[in-house]
Amino acid sequence: MSTPDVGAGAALGAQIAAQINQQAVQIESSAKNLVVAAGTGFHIEPEAAATLIKACQDSIHELDHLDKELYTIRQAPKLGQTPGAQVVAPFTQKVAMDEQGMIPAIASLKKTLADMITAYQKASTNYAETEAIIAQSLKGH
Repeated sequence: MSTPDVGAGAALGAQIAAQINQQAVQIESSAKNLVVAAGTGFHIEPEAAATLIKACQDSIHELDHLDKELYTIRQAPKLGQTPGAQVVAPFTQKVAMDEQGMIPAIASLKKTLADMITAYQKASTNYAETEAIIAQSLKGH
């Protein structure tokens, strides 16, 4: 009977964590650009903004349901006393909790989604204000 390659599993876990962290950074950057654009007059039709806001709220709601699983991954898994288990268990916990781990990535994603909701609300308000200005200027002609 062959033993699993613990090093390969650990490397794969680190690779997945790095990919998740990279995606979180990209999403956060895009959201920041959206917030800046909304602050400078970027606008979205209210119906479209409402759809986007609902999608963000639904995503936050889904992430909130992960709390039980997040509690579980905070714990070092009980893998036994083999040399491989002694290496993998703390590594698995570290992947979950360190600054580039799953838990901070999910927290960052929640904050990013909340920021996006604020930006969509502002962009919707900008749209309404622009429409009001156009309507007012047409009344004058």
